[in-house]
Amino acid sequence: MSTEMTSVSTPATGRVGTGPSRVWSRLAGGLSAWVVEGLFLLVVLIGFIASPQFLTTFNVDSLLHQAAILGVLAVGQYLVIISGGFDLSVGAVVALTGMVSAKSVSEMGLVSLPLAVAAGGMMGLLSGLAVTFGRIPPFVATLGVLGIARGLAFTVGNQGVIITDQTILNINEASVGPIPLVAIIWLIVIALVFAFLRLTRTGTYFFAIGGNADSARLAGVPVARIRIIAYVLSGCLAGLAGVLFAARSGSGSPGIAGGWELDSIAAVVIGGVSLFGGSGSLLRAMLGTLIYLMLTNIMNLANVDAYVQNVLKGVLILAAVTIPALVQRRRSIGRTSS
Repeated sequence: MSTEMTSVSTPATGRVGTGPSRVWSRLAGGLSAWVVEGLFLLVVLIGFIASPQFLTTFNVDSLLHQAAILGVLAVGQYLVIISGGFDLSVGAVVALTGMVSAKSVSEMGLVSLPLAVAAGGMMGLLSGLAVTFGRIPPFVATLGVLGIARGLAFTVGNQGVIITDQTILNINEASVGPIPLVAIIWLIVIALVFAFLRLTRTGTYFFAIGGNADSARLAGVPVARIRIIAYVLSGCLAGLAGVLFAARSGSGSPGIAGGWELDSIAAVVIGGVSLFGGSGSLLRAMLGTLIYLMLTNIMNLANVDAYVQNVLKGVLILAAVTIPALVQRRRSIGRTSS
């Protein structure tokens, strides 16, 4: 698997670095790739050993359905993180758009689904404007939008659950051969975003502003516009995740997806994406999503207490954040010494 972009050259030198810093950068990138892919294989092996149900058709199908929803959410979170921010509103946006699609699908048919995605995009636009023009830190801005989206979700359904018309919203039951349609949708999203980041100038700007926003601005990158685009795309993908969840559950519920913002961040970070922004592979971030869900699935199959699961997940997230931070510090020391 290839990393979209691991570093950004500065306009002052046009180079990433020389000497020990460059050697360390390449070594750290190779080690990160090896760790993520090795961890994925290790988790599969652990699951196979821990439970005979892990690789059954039923369990794999269930995992793919879960991975599709969290994976779509994580793609949006990835775009925001590599551009130097993060989005705490995505879980609430899933609840809001799930309610919108559940409420309107019986009256408007499939036309309501793009509207639900657009509603997510509007929440992302609000976050982007608050961060860029309001100069509000991403933590505060997206936390505020979280409250707005969650409140709107309860308002749409008058604080109740809305049952969907399953004759129309039957995405959950469809499949292409042995692969669920929701997983195909996730793969299409990955392919489109991967192509966007690799083949378009705007896509490369995401990494540039995440790596060094001031240098990117001096080089002529429209930092504010790119950040807004990142948050809008995150909101749209959270909206799509809300539609997929409503299809899977057969209902819209204003209280769902609590904590999913942390799950999406954890999945991306486990995939080797730096929380400092500017670097990380989309494909490995998606492997991180699978790793995170498989670990949860294995613990459920092994009847591990839910509170213990939270502790273990917390330890894993801390490790996934701490190790890249140490790598970043070592690389900074290398640049200074060279």
